[in-house]
Amino acid sequence: MPKFASGSINHHPLVAKLNQSIQLDPADLAALSRLLSDMVVAKKAKDIIVEGFEYKVLHVVESGYAIRYKLLHNGKRQIMNVIMPGDIIGFPACFYEHAVFSVTAVSEMNLHRVPLDAFADLCLARARIATALLWFAAREAAIYAEHIADAGRRAPIERLAHFILEMLTRLRAIGAASADSFVMPLSQEGIGDVIGLSGPHVNRMLAELKREGLITMTGSEVKILDRAALQILGEFRPKYLARTAIRQPKS
Repeated sequence: MPKFASGSINHHPLVAKLNQSIQLDPADLAALSRLLSDMVVAKKAKDIIVEGFEYKVLHVVESGYAIRYKLLHNGKRQIMNVIMPGDIIGFPACFYEHAVFSVTAVSEMNLHRVPLDAFADLCLARARIATALLWFAAREAAIYAEHIADAGRRAPIERLAHFILEMLTRLRAIGAASADSFVMPLSQEGIGDVIGLSGPHVNRMLAELKREGLITMTGSEVKILDRAALQILGEFRPKYLARTAIRQPKS
């Protein structure tokens, strides 16, 4: 049985996320534990997926952070999403002939290397895991939809407010944040690449949120002082990240 940094498959962040939508049974957990037997370490700034190359391997994140992004011809970068513990790297790269996005570590990461065929076999054998992954994919699509709304219709300070609350909510779900504070894994430039602003513009918007008494920052730690006002400003409705009830499939 593989040894996880957290000590047990029950405490693995992937299990925590899957259990938000459906309760895995002991056989499901045993199957997942066998699947997550190959641990690799990715150093900060390591390319895990590069757009244009072929990949048939998934990586399940146990710890650390990465970004999924697209590099444009003018050298600018658009970050599609922040990858956190419990997320799976390789969707959608493994389902295309060549990867359509790149993924790079923004901190040191512990990853479980999983061949795509082995992952597909697990889903065919364990209906609960396959069913829970439907919610996993739906939540990912909802995050992308909110980021499209950010870029298309929200004002810069509204985008930033929304992104801060999204990060807090996602980090709390894996036990990596308190009720009102978290450590931001991205630089100001990285935040800008998510919400479509320059680094200096993000700095000005953060300063404005501080002046309005909505947040404070100490280094990379963000503390939310007035969550209700920040939610109104960013039009943040956390239901797209919330637990989804799925009918338990028969074993």
